[in-house]
Amino acid sequence: MNLKWIAVLMILFSLLVAGCVSDNDQDDTDGNISEGEQNETIDEGTPELDNETSEDEETPVIDNETTAEDGTDSGVTVVPSTGPSTYTIRLENFLALPANLSINSGDSVVWINFNSPTRNFVLMSNEELWEDQTIGYRGRYVHTFNETGTYTYKIQGYEERMKGTINVI
Repeated sequence: MNLKWIAVLMILFSLLVAGCVSDNDQDDTDGNISEGEQNETIDEGTPELDNETSEDEETPVIDNETTAEDGTDSGVTVVPSTGPSTYTIRLENFLALPANLSINSGDSVVWINFNSPTRNFVLMSNEELWEDQTIGYRGRYVHTFNETGTYTYKIQGYEERMKGTINVI
């Protein structure tokens, strides 16, 4: 009788341990990044719909007395944004995409590291607009371009594939 109870307890213990163990084979992506090199991480939970986003997006103005062209009551008037924009350059598959951008003065560019396999990249400005920036996996670096001109950037060690031009008008 005692042998049966021991067998039952061992089976229950095995099931308990099996339920606590994860089958998820994800690696610790930050394991190869030393402290101080990790930049801000990005949540990919919501996909980016457009490469251009406005920092000063205005909310729609609701005007209940507005009528649409067909005579129906629309209720919403959209006010276009006139503020500076932010552009995204994705660092992935050992490429910088898009490599070349044309932006307005006052706009910002954000470089985000989505490369697989995970590794750190060092972003360099050929015109020395910023100090060399180490961007960890899912990390980012943002720079605002306030002066017109043509500026080039590259990723140290991958200069042939990961480079680009930003034309500020």
